[in-house]
Amino acid sequence: MLFRLKNFINWVLPYQCLLCGKEAEENAIFCSNCFSKISFIEQPICSICGRMFEFTVNDIEETCNQCSDGTRFFDMARSLLHYDELSRQLIMKIKRHSDHITACTCVKMLHTRYSDILERCDLVVPVPSHWTRLLRRSYNPANIIAIELTKISGKKYKNVLKRSKKTEYQRAKSIIERINNVLDAFSCKFDLNGKSVVLVDDVMTTGATLNECAKVLKHAGAKKVICITIACTRALCFNFG
Repeated sequence: MLFRLKNFINWVLPYQCLLCGKEAEENAIFCSNCFSKISFIEQPICSICGRMFEFTVNDIEETCNQCSDGTRFFDMARSLLHYDELSRQLIMKIKRHSDHITACTCVKMLHTRYSDILERCDLVVPVPSHWTRLLRRSYNPANIIAIELTKISGKKYKNVLKRSKKTEYQRAKSIIERINNVLDAFSCKFDLNGKSVVLVDDVMTTGATLNECAKVLKHAGAKKVICITIACTRALCFNFG
């Protein structure tokens, strides 16, 4: 009840910082203090997964080690924020509390930044949760983000993926463990017949889950899969050009 009341107050008084709740300037999403600490995704990034490189020596478009081996099934992934303590706070509002105001605000920023990419796609598809987690939490955070994205972009929402295998949580797992954990965990119940798909999730770390979903979508006939997330971790390599 208290969280719903806070959501209502933020809706009535929209000039409160989305992170700390303190007063923000008119039409501002964050107060000046929080905004100065937010880490938006900036160049240099991997041209495929969109994660920021730790280090670079030139401006040539490059791919990270994970993407350069040719095992990515998605064509491109793009995020708004670097995954750190501040962006985690935003995502936890959606993940733990089904905060549609936070989701809508993040999606608006995503749409502003990547409208040209979204414009070329046909469908918006969320990464699904297993039914046991839906039973416990009653909602899927990726689904909330996907629905808000369809409202803003005007693209068609279609929940075509099913998580057919209950997987363990990915945190604290190595890259190989993450890949094996989600292997054959998803299925697609529709013929996508050459459609370009926007695949939506909250965070991308190694990209194992998004990649497995993209593989299933491609096998179902998708022509192109573009992944969109609110945040992502840094690329696990240096870019020496």
